[in-house]
Amino acid sequence: RDGYTDSTGKMPLADNPLVLSLAAWAWDSDPSPLVTPTTCLDSLPLLAGPCLVRLAAKGVGVGIILASCVNKAPVARNILKSGSVAGLSVAASYGEVIMYANSAFYNILRQNPFTAYGETFSVLMQTMIIVALIWCFDPEIGRMKIALALSVFSAYLFLVFQVLTPNTHYILMVYNPLVMCSTRGAQIWENFNNKQTGAQSIATTGMNLAGSSVRIATTIKEVGWDFHILRAYGASIFFNLILCTQILMYKSNTERFLKRLDHKKRE
Repeated sequence: RDGYTDSTGKMPLADNPLVLSLAAWAWDSDPSPLVTPTTCLDSLPLLAGPCLVRLAAKGVGVGIILASCVNKAPVARNILKSGSVAGLSVAASYGEVIMYANSAFYNILRQNPFTAYGETFSVLMQTMIIVALIWCFDPEIGRMKIALALSVFSAYLFLVFQVLTPNTHYILMVYNPLVMCSTRGAQIWENFNNKQTGAQSIATTGMNLAGSSVRIATTIKEVGWDFHILRAYGASIFFNLILCTQILMYKSNTERFLKRLDHKKRE
């Protein structure tokens, strides 16, 4: 028997490099002194309560990130199928890019665990694709408007990574509820005026609603009581609940609108 095996000839879990790496990923960043890779491994096979809660939060976070990879797929499908971006607010789509970017960049700069915010990156990339589709299918958006939007976003990136300091990172999340209020508010108002929701998807909006609800619990466990993040998720729940209600309320109107749109395309 050597120093790397126990009496049964097997390497203890606490000495296995792979197990140690997984344990560090799951428990190393927990602020509680009761949750460390060593203490949690020592409690196996029955994990102690705090270790189990932390591991569950990590698992839920991974699940949310994986589910978010198809968040905007129904919206993109609706646009490509109808060949129209009717029902989508351009201002709301631009605002969503900034909103998700604020959340993602804030968490990066704060060095929060990726499992606590990873879906914001996924949805950010997908929202950019939706914006690109809007540029392709909206005849009112010309090259000058696209160039202006790209210039503004470039200036935004410079501001975030070159101007903001560690003491001012919180500004990103302070403004997020305001951005959300204006963008989601614009989409809600457009839905109300049109009495139909066009290319919007109940699957996407419902996923956003469920994800924000669950994220409150995982954020508290993985990051702590970060008021700026929790307030943003609370605002997201409020606005997504309204949007889900509108999509269901105007469902028949939307179906009639899309049928008329499809009929015009075939003529």
